[in-house]
Amino acid sequence: MSDKVVVICTGQPGTGRDLLLRRLGEKRDFFHHHLFDYIVKEAEKEGYTLNKRNVLDFYDGKPDKLEAFRAEALKRIIDETQKKSGVHVISTPYRFEWKGMAYNGLKEDEVKVLDPDLFIVIMDDLVRIRDRLRDDPQWGEYAFTLLELAHWRREEIIGVYNLSHSFTPYKEFYLVAREHDVEFLGELIFNRHKKKVYLSHPITGESNDFFKKITQFASALQPYYTVFDPYMIKDWEMVETWRKMRNKAMREGKDLPTKIPVSIEYADGTRKYELESWDIETAIKSLRAQIIDIDYKIIESSYCIVAYHPREQLSAGVMCEMIHAKRLAKFVYAFYPFEPSPFFEWYATKIFSNKGKILKFLKNAVKKEAN
Repeated sequence: MSDKVVVICTGQPGTGRDLLLRRLGEKRDFFHHHLFDYIVKEAEKEGYTLNKRNVLDFYDGKPDKLEAFRAEALKRIIDETQKKSGVHVISTPYRFEWKGMAYNGLKEDEVKVLDPDLFIVIMDDLVRIRDRLRDDPQWGEYAFTLLELAHWRREEIIGVYNLSHSFTPYKEFYLVAREHDVEFLGELIFNRHKKKVYLSHPITGESNDFFKKITQFASALQPYYTVFDPYMIKDWEMVETWRKMRNKAMREGKDLPTKIPVSIEYADGTRKYELESWDIETAIKSLRAQIIDIDYKIIESSYCIVAYHPREQLSAGVMCEMIHAKRLAKFVYAFYPFEPSPFFEWYATKIFSNKGKILKFLKNAVKKEAN
Protein backbone atom coordinates (compact mmCIF):
# COMPACT_ATOMS: atom_id res chain seq x y z
CA MET A 1 0.00 0.00 0.00
CA SER A 2 1.28 3.51 -0.81
CA ASP A 3 1.89 6.13 1.88
CA LYS A 4 -1.54 7.65 1.22
CA VAL A 5 -4.87 6.07 0.32
CA VAL A 6 -8.01 8.14 -0.23
CA VAL A 7 -11.39 6.43 0.02
CA ILE A 8 -14.77 7.96 -0.71
CA CYS A 9 -17.35 6.05 1.31
CA THR A 10 -20.98 6.89 0.63
CA GLY A 11 -24.40 5.41 1.31
CA GLN A 12 -27.88 6.80 1.64
CA PRO A 13 -29.02 7.79 5.15
CA GLY A 14 -30.26 4.79 7.09
CA THR A 15 -27.53 2.37 6.01
CA GLY A 16 -25.52 2.77 9.21
CA ARG A 17 -22.50 3.90 7.19
CA ASP A 18 -20.83 6.00 9.89
CA LEU A 19 -21.49 3.44 12.61
CA LEU A 20 -19.69 0.88 10.44
CA LEU A 21 -16.78 3.29 9.96
CA ARG A 22 -16.59 4.01 13.70
CA ARG A 23 -16.39 0.28 14.37
CA LEU A 24 -13.66 -0.02 11.78
CA GLY A 25 -11.86 2.84 13.53
CA GLU A 26 -11.73 0.72 16.69
CA LYS A 27 -9.71 -1.88 14.77
CA ARG A 28 -7.73 0.16 12.24
CA ASP A 29 -6.03 3.56 12.14
CA PHE A 30 -7.33 5.99 9.54
CA PHE A 31 -8.52 9.58 9.16
CA HIS A 32 -12.32 9.70 9.19
CA HIS A 33 -13.50 12.84 7.41
CA HIS A 34 -17.23 13.11 8.04
CA LEU A 35 -18.30 15.79 5.57
CA PHE A 36 -21.27 16.96 7.64
CA ASP A 37 -19.02 17.76 10.62
CA TYR A 38 -16.92 20.01 8.39
CA ILE A 39 -20.06 21.72 7.03
CA VAL A 40 -21.20 22.48 10.60
CA LYS A 41 -17.86 24.14 11.36
CA GLU A 42 -18.05 26.26 8.22
CA ALA A 43 -21.57 27.37 9.15
CA GLU A 44 -20.42 28.36 12.66
CA LYS A 45 -18.01 30.86 11.12
CA GLU A 46 -21.03 32.84 9.88
CA GLY A 47 -23.11 32.43 13.02
CA TYR A 48 -25.31 29.54 11.91
CA THR A 49 -25.92 26.53 14.13
CA LEU A 50 -26.59 23.51 11.96
CA ASN A 51 -27.44 20.03 13.13
CA LYS A 52 -29.17 16.98 11.72
CA ARG A 53 -32.60 18.31 12.69
CA ASN A 54 -32.40 21.59 10.82
CA VAL A 55 -29.81 21.20 8.03
CA LEU A 56 -32.24 20.10 5.32
CA ASP A 57 -34.72 22.85 6.17
CA PHE A 58 -31.81 25.28 6.03
CA TYR A 59 -31.01 23.94 2.58
CA ASP A 60 -34.66 24.34 1.60
CA GLY A 61 -34.45 28.04 2.51
CA LYS A 62 -30.83 28.87 1.65
CA PRO A 63 -29.56 26.30 -0.87
CA ASP A 64 -26.78 28.58 -2.16
CA LYS A 65 -25.49 29.21 1.35
CA LEU A 66 -25.38 25.54 2.29
CA GLU A 67 -23.72 24.75 -1.02
CA ALA A 68 -21.03 27.33 -0.19
CA PHE A 69 -20.48 25.68 3.22
CA ARG A 70 -20.24 22.27 1.57
CA ALA A 71 -17.72 23.50 -1.01
CA GLU A 72 -15.52 25.08 1.70
CA ALA A 73 -15.76 21.90 3.78
CA LEU A 74 -14.51 19.84 0.82
CA LYS A 75 -11.62 22.24 0.33
CA ARG A 76 -10.56 21.68 3.95
CA ILE A 77 -10.78 17.90 3.53
CA ILE A 78 -8.79 18.06 0.28
CA ASP A 79 -6.10 20.11 2.04
CA GLU A 80 -5.89 17.60 4.90
CA THR A 81 -5.64 14.60 2.59
CA GLN A 82 -2.83 16.27 0.66
CA LYS A 83 -0.81 17.14 3.76
CA LYS A 84 -1.07 13.88 5.72
CA SER A 85 0.00 10.38 4.73
CA GLY A 86 -2.09 7.37 5.75
CA VAL A 87 -5.61 6.23 4.94
CA HIS A 88 -8.23 8.96 4.53
CA VAL A 89 -11.93 8.01 4.39
CA ILE A 90 -14.35 10.74 3.29
CA SER A 91 -17.84 9.82 4.49
CA THR A 92 -21.04 11.35 3.15
CA PRO A 93 -24.19 10.38 1.32
CA TYR A 94 -23.76 11.14 -2.36
CA ARG A 95 -27.36 12.31 -2.59
CA PHE A 96 -29.89 13.88 -0.22
CA GLU A 97 -33.58 14.11 -1.04
CA TRP A 98 -35.89 16.46 0.84
CA LYS A 99 -39.30 17.98 0.04
CA GLY A 100 -39.04 17.04 -3.61
CA MET A 101 -35.55 18.49 -4.00
CA ALA A 102 -32.25 16.71 -4.57
CA TYR A 103 -28.91 17.77 -3.13
CA ASN A 104 -25.55 16.17 -4.00
CA GLY A 105 -22.88 15.82 -1.35
CA LEU A 106 -20.10 15.43 -3.93
CA LYS A 107 -19.36 16.99 -7.31
CA GLU A 108 -17.15 15.65 -10.06
CA ASP A 109 -14.66 18.52 -10.09
CA GLU A 110 -14.09 18.19 -6.33
CA VAL A 111 -13.72 14.42 -6.59
CA LYS A 112 -11.15 14.88 -9.37
CA VAL A 113 -9.06 17.04 -7.00
CA LEU A 114 -9.42 14.49 -4.20
CA ASP A 115 -8.25 11.82 -6.67
CA PRO A 116 -9.52 8.90 -4.55
CA ASP A 117 -8.08 5.41 -4.86
CA LEU A 118 -11.45 3.75 -4.45
CA PHE A 119 -15.16 4.39 -4.03
CA ILE A 120 -17.33 2.37 -1.65
CA VAL A 121 -21.12 2.54 -1.43
CA ILE A 122 -22.62 1.08 1.75
CA MET A 123 -26.12 -0.23 1.10
CA ASP A 124 -28.81 -2.17 2.88
CA ASP A 125 -32.22 -3.63 2.17
CA LEU A 126 -35.01 -1.10 2.15
CA VAL A 127 -37.11 -2.24 5.12
CA ARG A 128 -34.13 -2.05 7.46
CA ILE A 129 -33.16 1.37 6.08
CA ARG A 130 -36.69 2.57 6.78
CA ASP A 131 -36.50 1.23 10.34
CA ARG A 132 -33.31 3.18 10.99
CA LEU A 133 -34.70 6.37 9.47
CA ARG A 134 -37.77 6.16 11.72
CA ASP A 135 -35.44 6.18 14.74
CA ASP A 136 -33.28 9.02 13.36
CA PRO A 137 -34.13 12.53 14.62
CA GLN A 138 -33.25 13.95 11.20
CA TRP A 139 -35.66 11.73 9.27
CA GLY A 140 -38.10 10.24 11.80
CA GLU A 141 -41.01 12.55 11.01
CA TYR A 142 -41.03 11.61 7.35
CA ALA A 143 -42.80 8.37 6.36
CA PHE A 144 -40.76 7.07 3.42
CA THR A 145 -42.35 4.68 0.97
CA LEU A 146 -40.36 1.76 -0.35
CA LEU A 147 -40.44 3.34 -3.80
CA GLU A 148 -38.87 6.57 -2.49
CA LEU A 149 -36.10 4.63 -0.76
CA ALA A 150 -35.53 2.45 -3.82
CA HIS A 151 -35.22 5.53 -6.02
CA TRP A 152 -32.83 7.14 -3.55
CA ARG A 153 -30.62 4.04 -3.41
CA ARG A 154 -30.59 3.78 -7.20
CA GLU A 155 -29.45 7.41 -7.58
CA GLU A 156 -26.78 6.91 -4.90
CA ILE A 157 -25.33 3.89 -6.67
CA ILE A 158 -25.50 5.32 -10.19
CA GLY A 159 -24.04 8.67 -9.10
CA VAL A 160 -21.01 7.17 -7.35
CA TYR A 161 -20.50 4.58 -10.09
CA ASN A 162 -20.37 7.41 -12.64
CA LEU A 163 -17.88 9.30 -10.50
CA SER A 164 -15.60 6.26 -10.40
CA HIS A 165 -15.89 5.96 -14.18
CA SER A 166 -15.07 9.63 -14.76
CA PHE A 167 -11.39 8.71 -14.29
CA THR A 168 -9.10 7.07 -16.83
CA PRO A 169 -8.49 4.30 -15.99
CA TYR A 170 -11.61 3.74 -13.88
CA LYS A 171 -11.19 3.90 -10.12
CA GLU A 172 -12.06 0.92 -7.94
CA PHE A 173 -15.77 0.83 -7.12
CA TYR A 174 -17.43 -1.51 -4.61
CA LEU A 175 -20.99 -2.01 -3.41
CA VAL A 176 -20.90 -3.27 0.18
CA ALA A 177 -23.96 -4.76 1.85
CA ARG A 178 -24.42 -3.61 5.46
CA GLU A 179 -24.91 -7.28 6.38
CA HIS A 180 -21.21 -7.87 5.67
CA ASP A 181 -19.14 -7.43 8.83
CA VAL A 182 -16.69 -4.64 9.56
CA GLU A 183 -13.73 -6.87 8.66
CA PHE A 184 -15.08 -7.10 5.12
CA LEU A 185 -15.00 -3.32 4.79
CA GLY A 186 -11.51 -3.28 6.29
CA GLU A 187 -10.27 -5.75 3.70
CA LEU A 188 -11.43 -3.57 0.82
CA ILE A 189 -9.61 -0.55 2.23
CA PHE A 190 -6.50 -2.04 3.83
CA ASN A 191 -5.94 -5.23 1.78
CA ARG A 192 -6.56 -3.86 -1.68
CA HIS A 193 -4.26 -6.43 -3.29
CA LYS A 194 -6.59 -9.25 -2.21
CA LYS A 195 -8.60 -10.51 -5.20
CA LYS A 196 -12.36 -10.13 -5.15
CA VAL A 197 -14.72 -13.04 -5.81
CA TYR A 198 -18.43 -12.86 -6.57
CA LEU A 199 -20.07 -15.95 -5.09
CA SER A 200 -22.97 -16.87 -7.37
CA HIS A 201 -25.49 -19.40 -6.06
CA PRO A 202 -29.18 -20.31 -6.18
CA ILE A 203 -31.45 -18.37 -3.85
CA THR A 204 -35.08 -19.09 -4.76
CA GLY A 205 -36.52 -22.03 -2.85
CA GLU A 206 -33.38 -22.78 -0.87
CA SER A 207 -33.45 -23.67 2.84
CA ASN A 208 -31.57 -22.15 5.76
CA ASP A 209 -29.32 -25.24 5.75
CA PHE A 210 -28.31 -24.42 2.18
CA PHE A 211 -27.38 -20.86 3.10
CA LYS A 212 -25.34 -22.16 6.04
CA LYS A 213 -23.36 -24.24 3.53
CA ILE A 214 -22.89 -21.13 1.40
CA THR A 215 -21.51 -19.31 4.45
CA GLN A 216 -19.15 -22.21 5.15
CA PHE A 217 -17.94 -22.24 1.54
CA ALA A 218 -17.39 -18.47 1.61
CA SER A 219 -15.49 -18.80 4.89
CA ALA A 220 -13.18 -21.38 3.31
CA LEU A 221 -12.37 -18.90 0.53
CA GLN A 222 -12.10 -15.83 2.77
CA PRO A 223 -8.43 -16.22 3.78
CA TYR A 224 -7.51 -16.05 0.10
CA TYR A 225 -10.19 -13.81 -1.45
CA THR A 226 -12.57 -11.02 -0.50
CA VAL A 227 -15.90 -12.77 -1.10
CA PHE A 228 -19.02 -10.89 -2.19
CA ASP A 229 -22.23 -12.81 -1.47
CA PRO A 230 -25.29 -11.34 -3.26
CA TYR A 231 -27.58 -12.79 -0.59
CA MET A 232 -26.25 -10.20 1.86
CA ILE A 233 -28.84 -7.82 0.39
CA LYS A 234 -32.18 -9.12 1.65
CA ASP A 235 -34.58 -7.27 -0.65
CA TRP A 236 -34.92 -10.62 -2.40
CA GLU A 237 -37.01 -11.97 0.49
CA MET A 238 -39.56 -9.19 0.09
CA VAL A 239 -39.67 -9.50 -3.71
CA GLU A 240 -40.01 -13.28 -3.61
CA THR A 241 -42.69 -13.25 -0.90
CA TRP A 242 -44.69 -10.71 -2.91
CA ARG A 243 -44.29 -12.80 -6.08
CA LYS A 244 -45.54 -15.98 -4.39
CA MET A 245 -48.57 -14.23 -2.91
CA ARG A 246 -49.29 -12.55 -6.21
CA ASN A 247 -49.23 -15.91 -8.02
CA LYS A 248 -51.45 -17.48 -5.36
CA ALA A 249 -53.99 -14.67 -5.70
CA MET A 250 -53.99 -15.03 -9.50
CA ARG A 251 -54.54 -18.80 -9.30
CA GLU A 252 -57.44 -18.37 -6.89
CA GLY A 253 -58.92 -15.37 -8.68
CA LYS A 254 -58.59 -13.19 -5.59
CA ASP A 255 -57.10 -9.82 -4.77
CA LEU A 256 -53.81 -9.54 -2.93
CA PRO A 257 -54.21 -9.16 0.85
CA THR A 258 -53.75 -5.60 2.07
CA LYS A 259 -50.78 -6.63 4.22
CA ILE A 260 -48.00 -9.07 3.34
CA PRO A 261 -45.93 -10.77 6.08
CA VAL A 262 -42.21 -10.89 5.29
CA SER A 263 -39.63 -12.76 7.34
CA ILE A 264 -35.94 -11.89 6.85
CA GLU A 265 -32.95 -13.76 8.25
CA TYR A 266 -30.13 -11.49 9.38
CA ALA A 267 -26.83 -12.32 11.03
CA ASP A 268 -28.24 -11.06 14.35
CA GLY A 269 -31.54 -12.95 14.07
CA THR A 270 -34.85 -13.07 12.23
CA ARG A 271 -36.99 -9.98 11.74
CA LYS A 272 -40.64 -10.14 10.81
CA TYR A 273 -42.47 -7.36 9.02
CA GLU A 274 -46.03 -6.71 7.95
CA LEU A 275 -45.76 -4.60 4.82
CA GLU A 276 -48.52 -2.82 2.97
CA SER A 277 -49.28 -4.57 -0.31
CA TRP A 278 -49.54 -1.27 -2.22
CA ASP A 279 -46.17 -0.17 -0.83
CA ILE A 280 -44.41 -3.23 -2.21
CA GLU A 281 -46.32 -3.18 -5.49
CA THR A 282 -45.36 0.41 -6.34
CA ALA A 283 -41.69 -0.36 -5.68
CA ILE A 284 -41.52 -3.86 -7.16
CA LYS A 285 -40.31 -2.96 -10.65
CA SER A 286 -37.52 -0.80 -9.28
CA LEU A 287 -36.56 -3.46 -6.73
CA ARG A 288 -36.38 -6.20 -9.35
CA ALA A 289 -34.23 -4.08 -11.63
CA GLN A 290 -31.93 -3.12 -8.75
CA ILE A 291 -31.38 -6.73 -7.72
CA ILE A 292 -29.96 -7.40 -11.18
CA ASP A 293 -28.07 -4.11 -11.49
CA ILE A 294 -26.43 -4.45 -8.07
CA ASP A 295 -25.28 -8.01 -8.75
CA TYR A 296 -23.91 -7.08 -12.17
CA LYS A 297 -22.00 -4.09 -10.78
CA ILE A 298 -20.41 -6.31 -8.10
CA ILE A 299 -19.43 -8.82 -10.79
CA GLU A 300 -17.82 -5.98 -12.75
CA SER A 301 -15.75 -5.11 -9.66
CA SER A 302 -14.63 -8.71 -9.10
CA TYR A 303 -11.68 -10.69 -10.38
CA CYS A 304 -13.80 -13.76 -11.06
CA ILE A 305 -17.08 -15.38 -10.12
CA VAL A 306 -17.44 -18.71 -8.38
CA ALA A 307 -20.73 -20.46 -9.07
CA TYR A 308 -21.67 -22.72 -6.15
CA HIS A 309 -24.43 -24.91 -7.58
CA PRO A 310 -24.93 -28.19 -5.68
CA ARG A 311 -28.43 -28.87 -7.06
CA GLU A 312 -29.04 -30.38 -10.50
CA GLN A 313 -31.77 -28.00 -11.70
CA LEU A 314 -30.04 -24.88 -12.95
CA SER A 315 -30.78 -21.51 -11.41
CA ALA A 316 -31.74 -18.87 -13.98
CA GLY A 317 -30.03 -16.23 -11.86
CA VAL A 318 -26.73 -18.14 -11.71
CA MET A 319 -26.80 -18.70 -15.48
CA CYS A 320 -27.40 -14.99 -16.14
CA GLU A 321 -24.53 -14.04 -13.83
CA MET A 322 -22.20 -16.49 -15.57
CA ILE A 323 -23.15 -15.07 -18.97
CA HIS A 324 -22.63 -11.49 -17.78
CA ALA A 325 -19.25 -12.37 -16.26
CA LYS A 326 -18.03 -13.97 -19.48
CA ARG A 327 -19.06 -10.88 -21.43
CA LEU A 328 -16.83 -8.87 -19.10
CA ALA A 329 -13.93 -11.30 -19.67
CA LYS A 330 -14.12 -12.57 -16.09
CA PHE A 331 -13.11 -16.09 -15.10
CA VAL A 332 -16.07 -18.29 -14.16
CA TYR A 333 -15.32 -21.28 -11.92
CA ALA A 334 -18.21 -23.57 -11.02
CA PHE A 335 -18.92 -26.27 -8.48
CA TYR A 336 -21.58 -28.49 -10.07
CA PRO A 337 -21.62 -32.19 -9.06
CA PHE A 338 -23.64 -33.34 -12.09
CA GLU A 339 -23.17 -33.75 -15.83
CA PRO A 340 -23.48 -30.15 -17.06
CA SER A 341 -25.71 -28.93 -19.85
CA PRO A 342 -23.88 -27.54 -22.91
CA PHE A 343 -25.03 -24.02 -21.94
CA PHE A 344 -23.64 -24.28 -18.42
CA GLU A 345 -20.42 -25.73 -19.79
CA TRP A 346 -20.12 -23.01 -22.45
CA TYR A 347 -20.16 -20.15 -19.96
CA ALA A 348 -17.91 -21.76 -17.33
CA THR A 349 -14.15 -21.40 -17.51
CA LYS A 350 -13.76 -24.59 -15.50
CA ILE A 351 -16.26 -26.91 -13.78
CA PHE A 352 -15.53 -28.97 -10.68
CA SER A 353 -17.73 -31.82 -9.49
CA ASN A 354 -15.92 -31.99 -6.14
CA LYS A 355 -16.15 -29.13 -3.64
CA GLY A 356 -12.74 -29.88 -2.16
CA LYS A 357 -11.10 -29.70 -5.59
CA ILE A 358 -12.51 -26.29 -6.50
CA LEU A 359 -11.41 -24.90 -3.15
CA LYS A 360 -7.92 -26.33 -3.66
CA PHE A 361 -7.79 -24.92 -7.19
CA LEU A 362 -8.80 -21.42 -6.06
CA LYS A 363 -6.34 -21.44 -3.16
CA ASN A 364 -3.49 -22.55 -5.44
CA ALA A 365 -4.40 -19.93 -8.03
CA VAL A 366 -3.78 -17.17 -5.48
CA LYS A 367 -0.50 -18.74 -4.36
CA LYS A 368 0.77 -19.00 -7.95
CA GLU A 369 0.08 -15.32 -8.62
CA ALA A 370 1.81 -14.35 -5.38
CA ASN A 371 5.03 -16.12 -6.43
